[in-house]
Amino acid sequence: MSIQHSPTNPNYPPPPLRNTMKKNTFIKKILCLTGLLICLPAWSLTDEDIVQSLEALGEWKIAYPLAFQLAQQQNTYAAWRKVTTQYAHFDSRGWAYLQTWQQAQKANQEAIYKDFLTLKPETALNRHAIHAIFQLTKASNNIADYLQFMETYPDTVESVEALLQIHQIAFDRAQKKHDPLIYDAFVTTFQGAQQIPKAIQLAFEAEKQAIAEKDNGTTYEQHERLARRLYNEARLAQNLLVADRKYLLLDLDRFRDTRVLTELLDRQERHLHHKLMQTQLLEIDQSINEMREAVVETIQVQEQAVVKELREQGQRLENVIATHNRILLEELKQINRKTSGDTPIEKMLDSIPTVGKGLKIAFKTAKFVAKILPKMRKFMKTPNKQQAFLLAR
Repeated sequence: MSIQHSPTNPNYPPPPLRNTMKKNTFIKKILCLTGLLICLPAWSLTDEDIVQSLEALGEWKIAYPLAFQLAQQQNTYAAWRKVTTQYAHFDSRGWAYLQTWQQAQKANQEAIYKDFLTLKPETALNRHAIHAIFQLTKASNNIADYLQFMETYPDTVESVEALLQIHQIAFDRAQKKHDPLIYDAFVTTFQGAQQIPKAIQLAFEAEKQAIAEKDNGTTYEQHERLARRLYNEARLAQNLLVADRKYLLLDLDRFRDTRVLTELLDRQERHLHHKLMQTQLLEIDQSINEMREAVVETIQVQEQAVVKELREQGQRLENVIATHNRILLEELKQINRKTSGDTPIEKMLDSIPTVGKGLKIAFKTAKFVAKILPKMRKFMKTPNKQQAFLLAR
């Protein structure tokens, strides 16, 4: 019995006829393309026209080398991005992808770097794109921009560095104002900041200077009233920083002969400063250690030997971050040098770490930033007068 060739028959069409149909389809496409090109004036025909026509016919394999050549001629981020995305199956060696990265670097724009991050999330070039975005953020040196970076990239070393930059900007502003209440706001707002001990000391120095100006040339009774006022302000203060500072001021030599100090000597409040400073130093040490461990963990996924060195030497947080930046810079120089040289592309791609070879989420960093962000969002949204000054709002 003969086989009936119908659309419902799995053997339809038979192999010889199937091959003939494929050839006919290809010929039709070529004829369509030829017809299209004939309709166009010869002088108006461009390489882009040919590529678009081949794409329209679904002849991606034939279009790929032409599209690649066209991207070389245009040599823009958009041109290389198109080849990277539309011809990903044919760009198996990553030539177009690396050229896209080169153009992203040349443009050096945050929007382009962010777009680049969407192309191939699994490659370590994304680490360099994020680092480049952070360099642009540092150039603006704005607290709101740093906070946005932390929210967008919480699992990076740069997010910790962004927090340190926020602390420094706020502390610099506090120093310019040199107001005890501004220093107090810094201490309570940026818990765990390395500048806290200095902020507490500067707040004391600022109020000490103000007290000296008030006390100079006063009578005995005025002197006593000033001491009494400091004592009452210390006892009524809701902020321990303020209370502590008032008690310390009463310990100045200028108040040694006052009745108020005699009363204070028998009370436990005078020991507040020692307890408060111990608490603050413990919080700072804990915060710095958390940041440092988070950064070391992130570096660990890049270079085991460096992490071992960092742990053994016990480097300061700033030095650990500097080590991370040095690693990235050296790696980027190597990538760019190979890209612009004669090194075979496959060897160059082998030198770039991917997921499983050294690029993963840094959980400690993300966890630390997640703990910090809610507090920072709160005071950014509804700052008091002193916080608004620190935040330049």
